[in-house]
Amino acid sequence: MIFPMRFEVQVAASAGTRTPWTAQADSLPPILSAIPPEFMGPGGGYSPEDLFAISVVNCLIATFKVYVENAKASFQQARGKAVLTVDKQGAGLALTQIDIHLDVTGASDPTRVKTILEAAIRDCAVSNSIKSGKTFHTTVS
Repeated sequence: MIFPMRFEVQVAASAGTRTPWTAQADSLPPILSAIPPEFMGPGGGYSPEDLFAISVVNCLIATFKVYVENAKASFQQARGKAVLTVDKQGAGLALTQIDIHLDVTGASDPTRVKTILEAAIRDCAVSNSIKSGKTFHTTVS
């Protein structure tokens, strides 16, 4: 690996709060994005808040998968869920809390895999960049 790493994304949107738009990384298929109903938008696409929470869980699981493979351990399935809270902060809004649930099943050695999961949580670049509160709930079996 060579650092620093760079990731580029593109977003193309036309005017109007009720008009969805697309976001894309590299040559991957575009992701339909929209303002969520909670912000008086039409919904029907991934909101910035959805994408933020997905990026946190995806980073945690990706880091965990790399660590498990490097440690020559194994698991059958890793599932993640995040609940993101947006609240008023001062005159604006902020992402104030993210509760993350990570469940790993079919671990070759549950105690060792739990230690690897804890290392992934400690080292995940995306979750380490979050200024809001974060809570982790994990199970390994």
